[in-house]
Amino acid sequence: MHFTEDKPSGNYIINEYSENTVTINRQCYGKSLYLSPNTFIDSVPIKHSADLTIQSIQFIIELKPELVILGSGIAFQFPPASIIAHFASNKIGFEAMDHSAACRTYAVLSAEQRDVGMLLLID
Repeated sequence: MHFTEDKPSGNYIINEYSENTVTINRQCYGKSLYLSPNTFIDSVPIKHSADLTIQSIQFIIELKPELVILGSGIAFQFPPASIIAHFASNKIGFEAMDHSAACRTYAVLSAEQRDVGMLLLID
């Protein structure tokens, strides 16, 4: 049987994740970050969903992804309703889930070459 290697597109790829880290392009991070196939920001000063504000996510709105996945931590934390509404008013899809589900979902969508971003909150 012939096998071919499936190489995800984009410059930033999740290699591995654990409860409070994520490895991107073989570099391990233990703090909150934003990731898309072609954008990586490792200086996101938010640790919890409750800390999200319209101002703190404005940089994501300006990047104009099709969909944003919020990885809210080890246990799912629902984000403020104002955040969900702000993404909707800017015609950006938004899904919140726990850390591992967010990493798995992001990997699948980015492999499908979708315009997806992930805000991963790590405490």
